[in-house]
Amino acid sequence: MSTIIESLLKIKRWTEDDAKNKFAEILKALSVEEHRLVDLEHQYKSIVLRIKSEARMEIDIDKLKKMHEYSEHMLNKIQLQKTVVLAREADVETARKILTEATKDKKIFEKLDEKQKTAIKEEYKKNEQARTDEHTSARFRHGC
Repeated sequence: MSTIIESLLKIKRWTEDDAKNKFAEILKALSVEEHRLVDLEHQYKSIVLRIKSEARMEIDIDKLKKMHEYSEHMLNKIQLQKTVVLAREADVETARKILTEATKDKKIFEKLDEKQKTAIKEEYKKNEQARTDEHTSARFRHGC
């Protein structure tokens, strides 16, 4: 016999599972964006090192200018990527809160379900004891 609490508990479990899946997806997206940021920072450092080494050698102003423009472009990309990472971190925090709430809700309904099952068992035992007492009483009356 399925009760309303059991049905709600199933829904709460599905909700928690969904929140877990979304949280995992968002964490993965954050990881991807963080790796992109690290790659951009490495590329920028590489350009800066090339500019420094080129500056020590034969000076080609046009080449240095283009490299400097590229390094500025890389800095802009890094700043944009940092913004993306911050947005993903905010998404992770939101998903974490949703997951925490879903887990709390599920636990509440698990406790309610357990209490209801315990109450049903107690009621069953009580009824069983009453029937046993009634049966014993009837046997005693017929035996006397």
